[in-house]
Amino acid sequence: MLTLKQNTAFYLGMLVYISINCVLYMYDALWLSLLPAVIFMGWAVVYHPTKVLLFVAFATPLSIKYTFEDLGLGINLPTEPLMIAMMGLFWLGVFLTGEGIDKKMLKHPITLAIIFNLAWILITACTSSMPIVSIKFFIARFWFVSCFYFMAVHLFKDKASIKAFFWLFSLSLAIVVVYALQRHSQYLFAQSYSTKAPQPFFPDHGVYAAVLCLMLPAMLFFTFKRKAFGLGLWQQFFALCLSCILIAGIIFSFTRAAWIGIGGASAFFVIFLLRIRFGTLMFFAVLLTGFIWYYQTEIYFKLESNKKVSQKADIEQKVQSISNITTDASNVERLNRWHCAIRMFKERPVFGWGPNTYMFQYSAFQLARDLTIISVRTGTQGNAHSEYLGPLAEEGVLGLATVIILVLVSLYKSMQLIYRGKEPWIRLTAMAAILALITYFVHGLINDYLDLDKAAVPVFGLLAIITALDLFHSKGVQRIE
Repeated sequence: MLTLKQNTAFYLGMLVYISINCVLYMYDALWLSLLPAVIFMGWAVVYHPTKVLLFVAFATPLSIKYTFEDLGLGINLPTEPLMIAMMGLFWLGVFLTGEGIDKKMLKHPITLAIIFNLAWILITACTSSMPIVSIKFFIARFWFVSCFYFMAVHLFKDKASIKAFFWLFSLSLAIVVVYALQRHSQYLFAQSYSTKAPQPFFPDHGVYAAVLCLMLPAMLFFTFKRKAFGLGLWQQFFALCLSCILIAGIIFSFTRAAWIGIGGASAFFVIFLLRIRFGTLMFFAVLLTGFIWYYQTEIYFKLESNKKVSQKADIEQKVQSISNITTDASNVERLNRWHCAIRMFKERPVFGWGPNTYMFQYSAFQLARDLTIISVRTGTQGNAHSEYLGPLAEEGVLGLATVIILVLVSLYKSMQLIYRGKEPWIRLTAMAAILALITYFVHGLINDYLDLDKAAVPVFGLLAIITALDLFHSKGVQRIE
């Protein structure tokens, strides 16, 4: 029970706060009104970090970017302030107490690949042509990884937390899809409005579709394999509803790259069902790469003959337009960006131009023959449109190597779990996670979204799930080659 003195101090403090707030309100200064919310969030971060982490997962698709014009800085509210606070407390606890990071996790191949990638981003940020831009990029990537990999791995020691992550993120996405479809319907689902439909939650339809694809495999597995996950009938029905909503969102996003990603995941689903080994898969991958390289001229001329464009809503024509590199402005502009990235790499092959500097540097590398009707002559918009060529230009050859290593290591560890997992739910969860990541890895061939929290949170969260399954849920898994 509070004493009379404590009660008096409390009510006096509230009165002072309300009085000051009223005065500030008269001058349109509303920042003090946020104090109770800030205090509550601070309390939650300190005493309930795991619940806050799941809340951030739910809030990420619904977060809205706020830009501080004077500072030239944008931040997503309410998620990124919470991630920054959690990151600070997490690493402070690690350095002061030595607790918070399992030594087994530090030795895990996926963790080592992520650390290698982060370390090289930091090194190239220091040698960057625009150090401030690159350091800001590193800090943002660091808080994504801190919260949704290092902290999330410990969160996912609990099987229920893995399911909660999928449920919460998918539910939040479904809310965005319903909102986007409602807006889109006012324009009779015209393709021209698909970019604006998910705003302000997603900047464009590309990242919107990519993130929808990341949650679709889990919802489909929950729908068709409910017993393996210990789900009830109502949960199965809920998963079916969410699956249908996500599929509708993907269809009406009119994003061809998302369909390519789903196609890639479907191919790997068959590979997993046939239990093709990782070594065999890599052999055929190298063989296919060699074939494409040897016949690149013939393939290029074949692609040039395709004149289908993606302006119409006809699905067949949109699929055919994917390989149109002559008249489809979107495709030709991607080639322009890729050519610039390669030229940038050739000039700075070791350290690159610096993380997140492509958009400021590529204009000098554009050639007149590559320009399109949508090209930006000043070269201050967009990125390399590739999760692979972007790091190559910005971070040099090792930048690309760190990305490829992370992709291959996550695929290898997932295949171990899928083929040798002790329980069905482990095998299916690993499959759902890697199929989701494959949609993004394939999507990443022609788009680049990992600098956005909308994509970074689920991608690193899925990597954390694979790591947690391997370390804490599937002891005794036999190794495969």
